[in-house]
Amino acid sequence: MERLSDRNGAILRAVVEGYVTTARPVSSGIVAGEGIVGLSSATVRNVMRALEERGLILQPHTSAGRVPTDRGYRYYVDHLMSPQPLSTDERCRIAERIAGLAGHEPGAMASRVSKMVSELTKELAVTVAPSAGGTIEHLTLLPLEDGGVLGVLTASGGLSRSAVLAAGLRVSAGDVVRAQVALRDWLRGTALADAERIVSARLAARASALGVAAAALAAEARRLFTLDDAVQVRYEGARYMFRHPEFHDHVSALGRVIDSEGALAEVVRVPAEPGDVVVTIGHENRGRGLQRMSVVVGSYRLGGAVGRVGVIGPTRMRYPRLVGLIRHFSEALDRAFAPRSS
Repeated sequence: MERLSDRNGAILRAVVEGYVTTARPVSSGIVAGEGIVGLSSATVRNVMRALEERGLILQPHTSAGRVPTDRGYRYYVDHLMSPQPLSTDERCRIAERIAGLAGHEPGAMASRVSKMVSELTKELAVTVAPSAGGTIEHLTLLPLEDGGVLGVLTASGGLSRSAVLAAGLRVSAGDVVRAQVALRDWLRGTALADAERIVSARLAARASALGVAAAALAAEARRLFTLDDAVQVRYEGARYMFRHPEFHDHVSALGRVIDSEGALAEVVRVPAEPGDVVVTIGHENRGRGLQRMSVVVGSYRLGGAVGRVGVIGPTRMRYPRLVGLIRHFSEALDRAFAPRSS
């Protein structure tokens, strides 16, 4: 789109920010009266007509002021706004709480992040933590006094997983040691996503050398490498959506958005590099029920995979605040959970 003049851009900014604040159409008199652009009401009115002709604003009713279109919001996000930096206090509190997430499984981590983001934005927050992320750092097999073996796995980015293995198998201390040595040898430095395939291939070639019980225990250990994707999507703050006047008569649209965790994961699954923030507005969203909404999404690395953190709200949202906050969260999570160089 051809760039607006400074004067026209200032008036479009005033319309967008006025409408975001009040949820009411913004008139030329309001823009001129606030002294933001230093122009008369008649001049502002002429500029508004020009902006309307370009599809950036519209007049919902005769004699009413103007409201931004999806195209107007897009121009505002791309050319007129700057992400709002967080306060020092907010940064410190976020850093402290993210530091406390080390060692949590992805689902628990996603829940806590969504709650943090929702509390700060007062919008619907969604976090996707990939289950296949991370590089295996340590794997331990511990015999239990009442039978069975406890398997404990840790991976880069603070991911951890434990499970009781071989509950129905008769394994000796020697079997446990042989299985653990083999697994550590096979999986040292391996991506969690590749672990099950590698163990299966090595067992096919070396099961007889391990012995029946140790091989069976190694096969059981594959349970540690498989996490359920469905539990890695978490959302918080759906109640905030209903405070927006544009959704009072569109409850069904909100229901379709939060119908399932899988549907939410699709909403925030946008191509973005860690640290980047992507904004999709209104009809740019392909999902059902999203034409009245905007989505602000950031990406971060969780071990060797990529996760998402974002907010969903009305197109009439506080873009500078939300873009700044999601960018900060994606960068903070990336620093906390990205693979560490050796």
